[in-house]
Amino acid sequence: MLLYGRGVMDELTIFKKALADEEKFRVFLSYSHEDVELVVTLDRILRENGFDPMWDRHFASGHGFRDQIRNFIAHAHVFIPVLTPKADERKWVHQEIGYAMAMNVPVLPIAVTSADEKALPGELIQHLHAIRIGFSEPLSRSISEADQARLKELLAHDPIELLIARSVERDSVLFTCADFHENRAAMLAQYADDVRALGRYGLVRQKGALSSFHIPTQNIHHRVWLERYGGKDRGEEHCRLQRRERIALTRHAKAIGCKLIIDPSLDYGQWGAGARRVRLRCLLEFLENMPDDHCQVAIHIGAEQGVNYTYVGNWFAAESKTVVLGKGYYQTIFTRHASSVGERIADFDNEFEALLDGAKIEPAQSREHAIAVLRREIAGNLATDAARA
Repeated sequence: MLLYGRGVMDELTIFKKALADEEKFRVFLSYSHEDVELVVTLDRILRENGFDPMWDRHFASGHGFRDQIRNFIAHAHVFIPVLTPKADERKWVHQEIGYAMAMNVPVLPIAVTSADEKALPGELIQHLHAIRIGFSEPLSRSISEADQARLKELLAHDPIELLIARSVERDSVLFTCADFHENRAAMLAQYADDVRALGRYGLVRQKGALSSFHIPTQNIHHRVWLERYGGKDRGEEHCRLQRRERIALTRHAKAIGCKLIIDPSLDYGQWGAGARRVRLRCLLEFLENMPDDHCQVAIHIGAEQGVNYTYVGNWFAAESKTVVLGKGYYQTIFTRHASSVGERIADFDNEFEALLDGAKIEPAQSREHAIAVLRREIAGNLATDAARA
């Protein structure tokens, strides 16, 4: 497994591909294995129309089949069950439709029958406005060229985009709340790892304080953890979850890239000047090990305190608006609802670009600029300590 995506494409190509993939709607296809020929055809049509189709050929070995299906559905913009008499015989078809509807993922069934097969039960699809087509021949599992052309038209970008937009307007988007800082760290890591379990990575966008990349990566018994908290022991579980958050997000940043909005001027006074210096150095080390075309940073001195926004691609969003400085974020809201996440990252990108424009800094130079700012902050911190001594 190529953990960081190196060796296949150069870093700039990976970065650009990640941004391009965010523009594509993900479509999960549910089907009976007897109908795989149908799904291959649908996969081709969807790709030709600019979508990102996902189905069980993308599943990873060694993971639970049902868990992976739920994970794929939860991250999809649209759920398309391929309904045939064969598929209708299997209870999981109905279960997956129910799961998608519960997650507020738009459901667009494609009902396929031939002349010699019974019609699908109306109660299954009567409220979902199914696309109805037929097999090309009574004994065939393929679709005629005429129906393929019809599907290409019905599954075009505009009608699918309209279907997705309606799901965003509803008040039933599913959110999960992490009440405490440790829960937030655990969920950030889990959500990030769930994306990797799909065989995907996402561009890390983060706004707030010094970002997750100021968390140490060293073993939790390393002295850096004690220094981080001014010589006070925060407990092994707290440090373990913090480290897990950092590592999970770093995997995505290394593979695809990151865009950070940070405020290096924050004072972690309750832990002491040394604790602030350790945090700045951890972030500095991360930035120094990232290439310019893989890492962009906007400085926002005096940014609103108490907020943190984390987005991994358009796979999930985590938003915190309650914080105790130095202790962490509380009441963090998570969602995997793909369309809602897309709207949030558009807002982030607008703010990010405005900050760079205001500072007259090009994105390609933003990492080096941030490194220079952090070095000045660290030097100033040391000078203050020396003066006090």
